[in-house]
Order: sequence, then structure tokens, then C-alpha cells
Amino acid sequence: MARCRRTTLTLLGTLVLLASPRAFATPVVLYSVDDLGGGLFRYNLAVDNNGGSEALSGLDVLNGDTVFGLDGNSAVGQPAGWSHFSPLPPLVHDLDYFSLAPGGDVPVGGVRGGFSFESTTDPNAIAGDDFAVEGIGATSASQIPLGDAELVPEPATALLLLLGASGLAARRWRGL
Repeated sequence: MARCRRTTLTLLGTLVLLASPRAFATPVVLYSVDDLGGGLFRYNLAVDNNGGSEALSGLDVLNGDTVFGLDGNSAVGQPAGWSHFSPLPPLVHDLDYFSLAPGGDVPVGGVRGGFSFESTTDPNAIAGDDFAVEGIGATSASQIPLGDAELVPEPATALLLLLGASGLAARRWRGL
């Protein structure tokens, strides 16, 4: 009986991992937002290169000026070993981050945070492909579409999801 439950749990865990959107992952940009007050928000970004085929030496926020109102006077931050080019409207729309040396690149399977910018764009107003991002391959120098940046859920939301999943698992276990 215990062996049957263990096998069932192992199979269930494998199915959950395979059904997870990160199971067959490609690089992605995750973000969170700090409300600085007065209608100003800090967007904090991290590049997750799990599933990538090469290290990333650049990150482009494609709608830097059109969605976020960024320009040469905007507050922009980056991790050590990186720099950036701010948008220069109306000619350049992207906020471009770039690694200063290969040691600063985001390796395959690695995560690098510390990218940020301040904007008056309310995160609740972002829709569709407003937060489109792309990576720059370290060896190919090619632009790698990463889709839209993904909002990291608040800790309370993540906890509720975890509790809900635990409750369903416990209920399912009792039914075996």
C-alpha cells in the first residue's frame, strides 16, 4: 500500500513538473514593481536563462520610451559589470542593457538580477505585448525574442497557490 502511494506521488510529481510552463523553459525576464509613491514605480528585472542555448550578453526592453516613458534622464540601474543605453526618443525606443565582459554574461542555466528602471507607467496599465523583451546572444550576437516579461507573484499569492495545491494533493491522497 505504501509503495503504491509512493509510486503514485512520484508519478504525480513528474506530471506536475512536465505540465509546468518552466519544464521546457526558454530564457525569460521576470519582474517585480515597487511603488515609490507620487505615481512613480521602480521595475526590477531578472534574466532567467534556464533552457537557453547560449549565454546572454544583452537585454533589450523594446518599448522603453513608448510604454514606460524612458529617456536619457530616466533613473536606470544595472548589475555590476553591465551598462546601458537609455532610449532617445523619437529615434531609439529601446532600453538596452549590455555586459561589459564575458564574465558578466548570464550563463546558460543562470539567473542575473539587478536590472531596474523608474517609470510613471502604472503596472496595472501594462497589457498585451507592452513589456516585450529580447536577449542578445553572447556568441551569436543575435537578438533572441523572450516574449513578454513575466510578473513575479506577490509572496501572499504564491503562498495561497501553494496551500491550494497542497489541499488538493491531500484530498487526492485520501481518495486513493
